[in-house]
Amino acid sequence: MQVADVTWRMVNGNQFESGLRIWREGEQTPSFLPLPPGKKISWEIRGPKRCIGNINESGKLVPCPENSVILDNGQKCGPCSAGDIADPCIRCDGQRCDAVDARKLQCEATDYIVYAVVFSDKTLKVGVSSKRRSLIRWVEQGADYAGVLREISGGRIARRVEDRIGRQQGVTKQVRSERKTRALMDHLELDDAQSIVHNFAENASHLELDSDVKLQDLSPFYSLDELKTQPAIWRKRSQPIDGRTIVGTVVGMKGSLIVTSIDSSLLVVDLKQIVGYSINQDSDITMVTQTGLMDFL
Repeated sequence: MQVADVTWRMVNGNQFESGLRIWREGEQTPSFLPLPPGKKISWEIRGPKRCIGNINESGKLVPCPENSVILDNGQKCGPCSAGDIADPCIRCDGQRCDAVDARKLQCEATDYIVYAVVFSDKTLKVGVSSKRRSLIRWVEQGADYAGVLREISGGRIARRVEDRIGRQQGVTKQVRSERKTRALMDHLELDDAQSIVHNFAENASHLELDSDVKLQDLSPFYSLDELKTQPAIWRKRSQPIDGRTIVGTVVGMKGSLIVTSIDSSLLVVDLKQIVGYSINQDSDITMVTQTGLMDFL
């Protein structure tokens, strides 16, 4: 089975479960592999990395028809990337819209938020999300606190505002997994995170940000409790993935990071690193109902 994505999905209205979306041979719908605390895993990760497929005009993830091998850092082959109706939206900075007409109309009729998230090492990041999907987006990133900087109707305007905010001093638009991993044992109080966002908003008042941004504590949504020791890192970026193993009991997940244990030894893996690769293991996999394009944006 091939890893298509790391995913968080909402259950019971205000709780989440995390895991992987998986392609099984011959299936046209991805499956869901849950990774709850206490689950024992014994995986061998096998290459080559292959295309994960594309989102079609109906907003559904479909498998790559050629099962193409990916030789770079991407996740899709050329034809799948060209036919994926979500790819232009992911790359959008608001200056030019390359989306298909149906997606363009949907985007302009959707309410978006430009948000701020704060990580426990005091990193401040900005991003954009459809309003209804904002909480899932924050949890997917593994942020510690999050709040809304501006509400905006229409995706292009929201992207332009995000781009302007992201150019300000003291903020970033991307946080690498290495930084998130190092911060796993850091702790930041809500008041301190609130102060970081408040000071930033004051210094960027010309961007018409919400003057009273209320941050939400995201810790209740993760399955990873406070750690007593820093986990060892599964691999360095220079090391190969093919043939490596992930073995142990799941301690929990935060964003795309999963922590496993063997006795008292802890290991942290950024599951984004194995997207496109295959997992050799024996386990039950439950089907996840397909959803539309806006659930992925």
